Amino acid sequence: MSIAGDIKNTFRGNNNGLSKLIFINVLLFITGNLIIGISKISGYNEHFVYNWLGLHPALSMLLYRPWTILTYMFLQVEVMHIFYNMLWLYWMGKLFVEFIGSKQLINTYILGGLSGGILFIVAAAVAPASVSDLPLIGSSASVMAIIVGAAFLLPNYPIQLIFIGEIKLKYIALAAFVLTSIIDLTNNTGGKIAHIGGAIYGYAFFVQYRKGIDPGAFISRLFSVLANRFKTQHKMKVVHKRPVSDEEYNSTRRSAEKRIDEILDKISRSGYDSLNREEKDFLFKQGNRN
Repeated sequence: MSIAGDIKNTFRGNNNGLSKLIFINVLLFITGNLIIGISKISGYNEHFVYNWLGLHPALSMLLYRPWTILTYMFLQVEVMHIFYNMLWLYWMGKLFVEFIGSKQLINTYILGGLSGGILFIVAAAVAPASVSDLPLIGSSASVMAIIVGAAFLLPNYPIQLIFIGEIKLKYIALAAFVLTSIIDLTNNTGGKIAHIGGAIYGYAFFVQYRKGIDPGAFISRLFSVLANRFKTQHKMKVVHKRPVSDEEYNSTRRSAEKRIDEILDKISRSGYDSLNREEKDFLFKQGNRN
């Protein structure tokens, strides 16, 4: 199969949000570095990539370039920066997809990035000395939202680390947050603030999800609308089904949410391996539906 065919397959499926996010990040990393390299050779200022796709701390610049509140969270130009971010994204993203669903992963990535970007701009407005004048780039805030959200949902989920052994997810998430958002020897204050914003959304997601509320539902609807506008219209046979009443729908949804909570509590107490086959299948099917 051709490269173009592989790319189409990546974006065609319904349960491959993790692959989509990693692909977009890697694509922008390669493209951005190519543009920077060509600019250096041509004698142009290579920093225009940061200026046009990175998030500036000044609110006036966001009003002038509104797309940067989204593009900044997919742009990385340093090899180690994208390596560690994609490693964490793959690691925690697999848990997210397995237990919650692919759409929730994408929603949390985007909303966590937005939360981090907004806190970054607010900090620059309230305390200008707390951040530099350089644009913010990187998926760290989005990834931090996923790490924190997964840790609150599955705090006692066992993670096997080489040379260390089994550690609960909540301790790994705490270490990741402290090392990258509080200590961080690079003195990247703006990045730390964005990490904190992502972590705040990760916790907010957990609180809303436990209540049966999907905080990222509007993101899913937006993507559905955009996809439908570009999708080729095919003739379809109309099949009439008996409509389900609101009472029946709500009853079924409440039962499913109660069952999910029971399974997640069991995982928190005894780990994923304690689930029986029926519980694993139920959790997987609910994740796909979400």
